[in-house]
Amino acid sequence: MFKTKSLLLILLAGLLSGDLYFVLGLINKPAGPIIQWDAQLGKYIELTKPSKVALNGTFEYDGINNCIVFQKVLATKFEVYVNGVLTASFGDGSGNLWPRALMVRVPKVLLYPERPNRITVVLHGLVGVGLYGKPYLATYEYAIQRVGLIDLFRDKITIAGIGATALIIYLLLIAYQSANEREKRVYLYLAVASAFMIASLVQFTYRESSGSPELYLLFEEFAVTGPVFVLTYLFFAILIISTGNAWLNKKFEYILKTIPVILISVAMFSTSVKYIHIAGTISQIYSLVLMFIILYFIFKHKLIEFYFPVVFLYFTGIQTFYVLATNQTNELTIHYGRFVFLVFVGTATIRKFKDISISHEKLKKENLIDHLTGVYNRKVIDLIPRGGTFVLLDLDGFKVLNDKYGHIFGDSVLKKFAEIVKSHIRSQDYFIRLGGDEFCLIFKSVKENDVLKIINRLYNDCRNVLGIGFSYGYAQFEDFDKAYEEADKKMYEQKIYKYSQNSKKSGL
Repeated sequence: MFKTKSLLLILLAGLLSGDLYFVLGLINKPAGPIIQWDAQLGKYIELTKPSKVALNGTFEYDGINNCIVFQKVLATKFEVYVNGVLTASFGDGSGNLWPRALMVRVPKVLLYPERPNRITVVLHGLVGVGLYGKPYLATYEYAIQRVGLIDLFRDKITIAGIGATALIIYLLLIAYQSANEREKRVYLYLAVASAFMIASLVQFTYRESSGSPELYLLFEEFAVTGPVFVLTYLFFAILIISTGNAWLNKKFEYILKTIPVILISVAMFSTSVKYIHIAGTISQIYSLVLMFIILYFIFKHKLIEFYFPVVFLYFTGIQTFYVLATNQTNELTIHYGRFVFLVFVGTATIRKFKDISISHEKLKKENLIDHLTGVYNRKVIDLIPRGGTFVLLDLDGFKVLNDKYGHIFGDSVLKKFAEIVKSHIRSQDYFIRLGGDEFCLIFKSVKENDVLKIINRLYNDCRNVLGIGFSYGYAQFEDFDKAYEEADKKMYEQKIYKYSQNSKKSGL
């Protein structure tokens, strides 16, 4: 059942990304006489300083089609000359004309019906320019219709994506208020990723004028480096959701968070535009690596609720990479993949933790919580589905502490121990007080090898914070009595080994 559902979700993502590519190609397909150019279109021209590029072409006028449709113009200012006369001008040099399609209505008195007409377009840019698609001639009514369709699928949907992402941030902040510590970290990471998603998508919206070249460059810098921030914090969120680890090696975590800061700093504080291109290239490669890492964790830990968005993002990323690498004039789809992925991940995460919270609240109402430590009591065991790993824990030397310092001190140690344990496990797992200083953990979504890693980290934290450790044993959780018996045997053997080691150290 799981494999079937997984394959259906992957197939659905592939089909929808293919449909999106087909529809975008269809609305960008020339619907009239095509202009013939002296140079190949579709190539992004990088600039190292504010410059302009001129492209020349010819077309035949049939007496009917006097409107020119430009499917995509990447420039800060765009001028169109027909037979040597300035016919149209867009932008002022400080904004981004893309992603809107542009339509130029050429006065019929400027056109020659008997011989070829000359057209020259001048693209002004601060970082780079490009003319994409195959500009063609059409009637005014048809040109308006086609430009409107392109704007709907490219510009309006991007604005809708920004709005949806902003809503996700709002929902995440609401969920954050009532979440536990681990869930708060996930919500925080997703909120940060969403904020950078919005910042990077602003460059995809229409702005004939941004007010100043400096402001335009700022948008450009966020556009080329923003995806690294997005994927970095998505990685942290997925890591916690998939493995239960709320932290990495501190040095490694610091490095991962520093990389996008370095990239955007290079782009923002450099004295040459070429560093924006360098930061953009590195960002694309690094983002691709992060995307594959996220893919790995999602598929390894079978987070099926994330299969559709991550596969959809993957297909749109591959399509965009192919178009850019081969200088195709096709539409780019990566920005669709970005906000679809983030919206799905955000809503799925909120729903996931909400379901867990509802389940846990239901258990609390059934008087299944230990009043001293706030963890489950042993009544919950009969309600837990079988499967997973059972770990039995017993604090070392607790009876001596309790007798020496009193029950109040002993209770404070138990409470602190419970807090430490809860900070190391996932919300899907169960932490139960069996009685006295004996506890058990039932891991439902962590493999046995990972369980032992968690227990070792937990042991070190207890030694550092409480000054005492614990002994443990583990077994597969299929039947409680059998699992308890097997784990208790292993725990007893561990206690005997510790006692012998302590005896050797004391010279006994």
